[in-house]
Amino acid sequence: MGPVASDKQIVSRPTYQQSLKDELEVERIINFFAMSLLDQTTVEEVLWDVAKNCIARLNFVDCVVYRLDEERRVLVQKAAHGPKSPSMGVIQDPIEIPVGQGIVGEVARTGQPERIGNTSLDKRYIADDAVRYSEITVPILLNGRVWGVIDAEHPKRHFFRPHHLTVLTKVAALCAQKIRRVETEVAYRHAQQQLSDNNRRVAEAKLLALRMQMNPHFVFNSLNAINKFVLQNDSEQASRYLTKFARLVRQVLANTQTDWVSLRDELTALQSYIELEQLRSDDHFDVTVRIDPKLSADSVQVPPLLIQPYIENAIRHGLLAQQNRRAMLTIDCKRIGNRLAIAITDNGIGREAAISNRPQNLNAHQFHGSRIAEERVVLVNDLYDVDARIDCQDLIGLDGQPDGTCITFTMNLKTQ
Repeated sequence: MGPVASDKQIVSRPTYQQSLKDELEVERIINFFAMSLLDQTTVEEVLWDVAKNCIARLNFVDCVVYRLDEERRVLVQKAAHGPKSPSMGVIQDPIEIPVGQGIVGEVARTGQPERIGNTSLDKRYIADDAVRYSEITVPILLNGRVWGVIDAEHPKRHFFRPHHLTVLTKVAALCAQKIRRVETEVAYRHAQQQLSDNNRRVAEAKLLALRMQMNPHFVFNSLNAINKFVLQNDSEQASRYLTKFARLVRQVLANTQTDWVSLRDELTALQSYIELEQLRSDDHFDVTVRIDPKLSADSVQVPPLLIQPYIENAIRHGLLAQQNRRAMLTIDCKRIGNRLAIAITDNGIGREAAISNRPQNLNAHQFHGSRIAEERVVLVNDLYDVDARIDCQDLIGLDGQPDGTCITFTMNLKTQ
């Protein structure tokens, strides 16, 4: 018994060692493919990487990767290495193979790999760029369905061995896993982009709606002023006001057609609005507009009518109530680093006094404009990431008493 067992052991040892060597070689090659695929970020890169490494690591002379076009039921050459590919990313004279035709088409139909030792004896064989006598073909299976095919040929008969089929089958499985991951990531990014686009469209629609809400606000206030002059039988003032009002409406309609207007156009519209307020208040206040020489008013862009509600509040609730001195409104446009700053300063009675003077029956819509402006700032930041801000400061005089209010609008410089 002992010697017989020993003889069997001696006879089987070389076969076992060769088998172990083959297994280790297969694992080494598979690990190389897996590591190489990690760096690929698109399906196209995955396919070209597989084709290239089949030749580099398996000593094949020709390798082509097909993708199944399910609509047309044909296999389309998508990547190659060897004679079919004179340079990376280029397939010379690409062909298409209908499912079920040729060895490649049959593998696509059955989903089963094939190893052909002598293609001259196989009637299914379709020569591509040259006749070769050995062929090995494995399917790329994704979610249980044939996604594509890896096909390699060799001019020597019976070149491909069982371990080649093992390696290529595992490579196809790795390829399928990577394709699934890439397609999932692409679908996720696409869904994210769609969501972002949808959110942007919603925000743009809301921004447009908020801009349009500014128009009635101007109209109602101006019509009230015109009505006052008509009731006072002051036709000259009513005519002057109506002329300025018409010009303002044209400017407002023009400016609110877009998300951004030049600083000059915005200041022109604001100047028209302020002139109407001066006319209505019998020139109760003066106004000064200053533009920093470092600013190009024609190229710097701002959201239209965003600061108008704050100018209105400064006039209505600060300056018109100022009886102790000449009321003054100042608009300063400056460049501070890479940011635009527009400061609206009044020497009115201050916010605290304005609130206490406010009639209890004052309608909420009279402060509607500033709330719209605040909403627009949020949307402008969401859409354009300009870090727009509105800050309010109560001014205090040397005597410790309220000395007006300063509203500052700041944002990253945006030019045309």
